[in-house]
Amino acid sequence: MLENIAARLRVTPEALKEELRTFFVTTVGTLLYCVGTVFFIKPAMLPNTGVMGVCLFLNYLSGIPLGLSNAVFNFALFLFAYKMLPKRFFYWTLYSTVLMSLGMEFFARFPAPVIADRMLLVVVAAVLHGIALATVFSGGGSTGGIDIVCVAVRRKTGVELGNISMLLNFAVILLFFWVVSVENVVYGLLLSYITSLVMNGDLRAFSSRKEAMIITSEAELVRNYIVYTLHRGVTIFDARGGFNSDPRHVLITLLAPRQEIQLKLFLKEHDPNAFLRLSVASEVLGKGFQKWEE
Repeated sequence: MLENIAARLRVTPEALKEELRTFFVTTVGTLLYCVGTVFFIKPAMLPNTGVMGVCLFLNYLSGIPLGLSNAVFNFALFLFAYKMLPKRFFYWTLYSTVLMSLGMEFFARFPAPVIADRMLLVVVAAVLHGIALATVFSGGGSTGGIDIVCVAVRRKTGVELGNISMLLNFAVILLFFWVVSVENVVYGLLLSYITSLVMNGDLRAFSSRKEAMIITSEAELVRNYIVYTLHRGVTIFDARGGFNSDPRHVLITLLAPRQEIQLKLFLKEHDPNAFLRLSVASEVLGKGFQKWEE
């Protein structure tokens, strides 16, 4: 069925699977972000960073709906940067932005849970936001805001705007001194810090892979399993044992965590004399993994 749909769309089944995965993770991540904002951050009048921080500031100050202000600000940013953005990033970020604006208004209709412990509330909101952002980023898009400008300028000039982005976020936090208590501003800073920790940790989990090096005398058996069952590429080197000079083959491949377990079980059953070394590859770029343009 998937092959038929891919043929009609004139794309490969692998490309269609990738876009369906991106649709799923972008939708889930964006809705999680809405839940964290509407049910936890907004009722407690906590600050936030970026464009959503400005939207919250305006909401606390004058009651402007979050969905409306988020749509207006991001629309302006898209107009500024759309020609400089990668097409795939542009479309998925646009989808996330529209879904977020609609999601904010939808979830605002429901009563927020009451959490008396302010620290617990901050942790829950930060974890939701961190997981949400990492999930969306893992699909190759973003939730909009300052990310749009940073990606556009980096592609146009090659200049990284990490420090400028940090200063802008800090300036947004300072705005909240006008509308909330100093205590809430401090909680807002803590919220941003925990969010970044959770997001970075999850991004490493999403993007990290295991590099497997197998030393074996059954190269074809292992190669066929990696290529045709795990659907991964493999590089093969000829070698010989240093102890008895017996001929050996060294196979190197990159695997997802689940595939690492499958490979272990296969070697245990079919090639128990093989030597397996596993190491963490914190980031992998190229076909079958993260695209270079992302």
